[in-house]
Amino acid sequence: MKRNKELGYVFLVAIIALAGCSGSGQTTTGGGGGNQQPASLTLTLTSKPDVTLTNISVLSATVSITGITLNPTSGNAVPLTLSPTTYPVDLTRLQADTALLGVLSLPAATYSSATVTFSAPALTLDNQSGATLNGTCLTGTICKIVLPAGSSQVTAAPFPLTLTAGQSSGISLNLNLNDALTVTSGTVALNFGAADAFNVATLPRIGTPSGALDLIEDFVGLVTAKTSTSITVMASNGISLSIGLPSTVVIQDPQGLCAALNATCLVANQTVVSVVATVNSAGALTLVSADLLSATPQDELEGTLINTATPGQFNLVVANKVVASGNTTLTAANPGDIFLVTLSNPTFAVDLGEFFNNASLPPANVTTLFAGEGDLTDGQDVMAHVTAATGTAATGNQAVTADAVLLRFTRTTGTVQTVSGQTFTLSNLPPFMSFTTNPLVDTITGATNFDGVADVNSLAVGQTVSIRALLVPRSSFTFYAAKVRVQP
Repeated sequence: MKRNKELGYVFLVAIIALAGCSGSGQTTTGGGGGNQQPASLTLTLTSKPDVTLTNISVLSATVSITGITLNPTSGNAVPLTLSPTTYPVDLTRLQADTALLGVLSLPAATYSSATVTFSAPALTLDNQSGATLNGTCLTGTICKIVLPAGSSQVTAAPFPLTLTAGQSSGISLNLNLNDALTVTSGTVALNFGAADAFNVATLPRIGTPSGALDLIEDFVGLVTAKTSTSITVMASNGISLSIGLPSTVVIQDPQGLCAALNATCLVANQTVVSVVATVNSAGALTLVSADLLSATPQDELEGTLINTATPGQFNLVVANKVVASGNTTLTAANPGDIFLVTLSNPTFAVDLGEFFNNASLPPANVTTLFAGEGDLTDGQDVMAHVTAATGTAATGNQAVTADAVLLRFTRTTGTVQTVSGQTFTLSNLPPFMSFTTNPLVDTITGATNFDGVADVNSLAVGQTVSIRALLVPRSSFTFYAAKVRVQP
């Protein structure tokens, strides 16, 4: 499916929020070991985007994991039970986010590798290369291509991995698109079996909150159940998180949807939220904060914005969706789909998320500088309130009308050029994000989470860094970062 870039597109991403995070905490038990106490291994997933493509931007990269097994040096392989069994991930969001795949209970042994199998990946590309890609993706267009399924044998350190009886530990797999994705003679290919297709990190990584193995961030979904001790959040792609509630629940509400600012704001089958949660050594989730996106479900699309030449219209590459009306176009929409958004007397707002009530963030620099159509910029992540939707992916004419635009958090990757105080500059950003000078990234005291590095002053020039940040180009800083991850 392709569409000329002048027509615009909406990227409807089936609320992978995250990108995709499975928080069911399911445990798979391997055979063998007799009466010996098993070991416990928590698995999470991140990604490293391709940062070397010339004039080609990967706007969405979605794939489903169909199987994971841990392979001992002797004996039977131990499979992880995924929930859902075909587990969807959006690799463009996982450059700054993390997916919780699950927990393995397995015999004490030495494991030489992990085997990961994948469904056919779908890439949404902005092709400005001057050539047609894969025979269908014309230059000057945004298009979606589907590539063959594959598998990978993960052998990078810390493999071989020795687990002892009763040990609780964790590893994070990093799918390295920088090595797995290639473009040769006009053909885009994704080779999961390529050398260094996966990096592996022992959990916790530097910067993870004390006492946690990992951190799940910006998982968007509907609260489907609530008790005094937990909530369940369901994303539109079928991934469900069961999250324990702390004694004091932190509610972020920049839109003023709930005056109470406590757990009563989380109403089953009513509240749409973005959650941040820690993962412990048993794979259990505990809520860090809940960002209120809607007090009642309504038709919404979230994704990456690309402007068109027509005022009042932009393209959206979908990452998340909420469907309340049963509209057939929205119901059928998938991550990576391209929508044309036409605005109709729109309102504009900023979802401050983790920055809510943070004194280090100057609100006027953010909220007042995203107030109209002139503030829409290529690469922004926005959530659009949909009033009408038509078309299909098959015919390439998916379109919506929207009367509200909410600025959310962009994921992108670049190279650190300078570091000064609480800020740093980035170069080598994706080609579709054009800046006249290297953009300045601000980190917020008490809010920005660091991954792989302790703090902003530990960053080094030349490092590849992924951020999740508000993109406000007319502000003092181009990006306000909620997450900074140093890529391997």
